[in-house]
Amino acid sequence: MEINLHLRLVIMTICCCFMFIIGCGTDDNKQPSITKPKLETTTEEIAQVEVDFAAEAEKISQTLSAHATAHASRDIDEAMKYWLRLEKPDVFMGRYGWGALMMSEKWSGVKESFEETLKEIGRNPIPGLAEKIGIDSRAKNATVRGKMVQQWGGAANYLATLRKDKDGEWKIRAIVFYQGKEDHKLIKEIKTPV
Repeated sequence: MEINLHLRLVIMTICCCFMFIIGCGTDDNKQPSITKPKLETTTEEIAQVEVDFAAEAEKISQTLSAHATAHASRDIDEAMKYWLRLEKPDVFMGRYGWGALMMSEKWSGVKESFEETLKEIGRNPIPGLAEKIGIDSRAKNATVRGKMVQQWGGAANYLATLRKDKDGEWKIRAIVFYQGKEDHKLIKEIKTPV
């Protein structure tokens, strides 16, 4: 039995050596050498964009003012021109009022809500003048906090988020109308960089 085990070990060693010799091959089978391309040194300037936060805040205020004017004239189609036209849930309107939170999602849902509310109640919740505007460092997103034009279902304040569209115009992405000091997590407020 010991001889059988020893014989197997010798045969395995010979097979391994034979496979090693075959695997190594000869120098006749030279592989082509791979040369790495030379990297050209280029200097690329990174353009820093100076953001005029005061001018951007003024454009945001104009957008909200035009939105309010359209609502005052009861023109929902005109008012919706100031909303980011996306059929995604990150476009929404939340209304705390009459003891509950009511949500409308997507551009079409917000428009439908405005139409139904105007028909049933005779007016819509409208954001008034901005009291606090926060703009991100790229001037692509902003948040606005302020008071409503008039109370709606007990809600007197709003927090809105705006985003620039592909044409560089500020559009409302989402808005929450709320009462008093309610702290909500629907919109994260932006602080303007200093």
